[in-house]
Amino acid sequence: MARSERGRRRESLALRFIGCCALVVIALLVAVAWRLDTYDRNIERLGGAVPEEQGRPGDDPGENWLLIGSDMRGDTAPGRWRSGEAHADVIMLLHVPEEEDRAYVVAIPRDSWVDIPGHGRDKIAEALGAGGPRLLTEAVEELSGVRVDHFAAVDFAGFEEMTDALGGVTIDLPHEVYDHTNGWYWEAGENHMDGAEALRFVRERKGLDGSDTGRIKRQQVFLRAMAEKVAGEEVRGDPRRLDAFLLAASGAVAVDEDTTMGMMRALVLRLVGIGAENTAFMSLPVEATGWEGERNVVYLDEEVADGVFERIREGGLAGYMAEHDLEHEAERIEIGTPAGG
Repeated sequence: MARSERGRRRESLALRFIGCCALVVIALLVAVAWRLDTYDRNIERLGGAVPEEQGRPGDDPGENWLLIGSDMRGDTAPGRWRSGEAHADVIMLLHVPEEEDRAYVVAIPRDSWVDIPGHGRDKIAEALGAGGPRLLTEAVEELSGVRVDHFAAVDFAGFEEMTDALGGVTIDLPHEVYDHTNGWYWEAGENHMDGAEALRFVRERKGLDGSDTGRIKRQQVFLRAMAEKVAGEEVRGDPRRLDAFLLAASGAVAVDEDTTMGMMRALVLRLVGIGAENTAFMSLPVEATGWEGERNVVYLDEEVADGVFERIREGGLAGYMAEHDLEHEAERIEIGTPAGG
C-alpha cells in the first residue's frame, strides 16, 4: 500500500472515533472560555455509571473510556436519561496507553452474545436497557477483564439537533444507496442531509445489506463529514452557529459523575498530540452468526478477542493488531445496498 493511501486509511479510521463521544468533546474545546461553564452545566452526569470497587478488574497502565451511541434520553430536557428502554447502537472501548504515543478504539458489535452479570447470556447491547450504564460497564469489564475508568454516551435525539444546528451536513457517497424496506434513497455523489434524514442514514440497518457492519460504515461517512464541517471556517467563523451546535452537542452527552470538563479537555489534548496517524480502530472479530431463540446474534472469535484485551491490560496491542490484521477490518465494510443491486 502506498504511503499516502495508508495515511488516508488511518485518518478515516481515526475520524470514526471522533464521530461518537469525542466529536462532542473536541467541539466543546473550540469554544471561547467564557462559555465553557455553560456547556459544562449542559452535560449530564450519571450517578453509578461506573461500578463500585469490589470485584472489578485491576488498573492497567493507561486510560480506558467506554463510549456509546444510544437513544437513552426519552425527553429533550436535562435529567431525563433513562435506563429501562434504552438501546446501545454503538459500543466502543477507547484505550490510551500510559507510556505509548498511540490510541486504540475497539468496537464491540452490539449483537455480541456474552455474559451479562446477574442476567445470564444475552446480546451485550441489552445490558443498557436491563440495568443502565452501570450494567453495560460491568458487562464490558466481564467480557474484557479491562477496567473502565470513565463512561460517555451521546444521545441520538441530540445528534439530530447537532446536525440541524450546523445547517445540515453534506456527505459524498461512492454509489447510490436504496433502502427497499422504507423506500429511502440516496444518490451517488453529494447528498445534503438535515437532522431527521441524517438520523435515518446512520441508524437504519434492516433495509440495507451489511446490517450492523453497514451501519458502522454509514456512521463513519456521515460523522467524518460532520467533523469536517465543525472544523471548517463556515462554522468556526460564525459564533451564533457554533454556539448553537455546542449547546446541542453538550446537551446530547452524558458522562459518569466523576468526569470533569478538565478530564475531557486533558483527554482530547492527549489525543490531538497523538494524532490521527497513531490512532488505530478495530472491531472485535466475529467467528460466526447464529440464533438464540428468535434473536440473531454474533459469536465473537474469543481467542483473538482475549488476545486483544490481554494486550490492553499488559501492553503490546499494536503488534498484536498487526499480527492478526485487525486494523484492516474496517476497510471491508460496505455502506449499504446499491440502488438496483
